[in-house]
Amino acid sequence: MHNENEKVKSFKAYKRKKKNKNKRGIFKRKTGVLVIILIAAIGVGNLCIYQVSSKLKYQIYYLEKDLKKQKNKLETLQVERLGKENTNTLEEDAIEKLNMIYPTDSQKIYISVDD
Repeated sequence: MHNENEKVKSFKAYKRKKKNKNKRGIFKRKTGVLVIILIAAIGVGNLCIYQVSSKLKYQIYYLEKDLKKQKNKLETLQVERLGKENTNTLEEDAIEKLNMIYPTDSQKIYISVDD
């Protein structure tokens, strides 16, 4: 009987150990799955961040290109404005400061050149 009692005790101990191992295995599987899901989520997050940053880089590139065009256009307009202002101020200075006036038709002399 002693032998049967030991067998039953050893069988119960065996069952307990097996249960504990299964619980640990399930826990390990769950954490493994969670780790894999976490790694996948981080990867997807990185891809999303890369996509957004690439999109922003393209937008910055085209905005800088447009800014350069606008600056060139502004410089052209400023040069034209300065040219007009210079001719206007030149004429005003000649009339006011130097008392120059446009010649009348009788004061104009035309020269003809024979070929």
